[in-house]
Amino acid sequence: MKKLKKRVFLGLGVLMAAYILFVVYDYLDNQKKVEQSRAFMEESNKVINGYNVISLGVNPNNKTIKVHVPIEEKKRNELAYSLAQIAQKHGMEDYEVKLRAIRIRDGYPVIIED
Repeated sequence: MKKLKKRVFLGLGVLMAAYILFVVYDYLDNQKKVEQSRAFMEESNKVINGYNVISLGVNPNNKTIKVHVPIEEKKRNELAYSLAQIAQKHGMEDYEVKLRAIRIRDGYPVIIED
C-alpha cells in the first residue's frame, strides 16, 4: 500500500511539473510575440508617415499584417515591401503582409478591393 501511495504521488508530481513547464513555455512564447509586435509597430509607425494609411494591424495568431490604404494611394507595393522588410528585421519572416485598398465615400468605406 505504501508503494502505491508513493507511485501515485510521484506520478502526480511529474504531471504537475510538466504542466508548470508548459505554462511557463506558453507564457514566454506569448511574451516574445507581444514584444515582436510592439517593436514592429514602433518601427512601422515611423515608415508609414510617408504614406496615406488608414489602419495597420498585426495578428500574431494568424501571422498576418493587415494594412488598409485608400484606393488613391499610388505607392502600395512599395509600402507592402517596406513592411515586409521591417517584419523580417524583427524575426517575423513567416508573417504575410495583406494590403487592401479601400474606396471611401462620405467618410465610410464603400468597396474593399484586394
